[in-house]
Amino acid sequence: VMAMALASDPKILLADEPTGALDSKASGSLLQNFEALNEQGQTILMVTHSVTAASHAKRTLFLRDGMIYHQLYRGNRTREEMFAEISHTLTVMTAESGGKSHA
Repeated sequence: VMAMALASDPKILLADEPTGALDSKASGSLLQNFEALNEQGQTILMVTHSVTAASHAKRTLFLRDGMIYHQLYRGNRTREEMFAEISHTLTVMTAESGGKSHA
């Protein structure tokens, strides 16, 4: 499926929950492929509820009620540091909503 999506050389690759139905090995492989494609200049817009998948991104936007609530830039952070930052932001978002998840 990814080869078909890239065949037309799109300006933006849209990925809606790309790891949702994959096992951990296949998810890791897909995310590594996304990173390599991005390093080659491919823009990828990924929608995900997976903190692991989001931790691979260079920029993460958090949406709440249809608006951008917060954003994180990876910068020099490792994936583990990005994972922790994303988890923290989601915890704050949940606390601010009275404990209700906005996933």
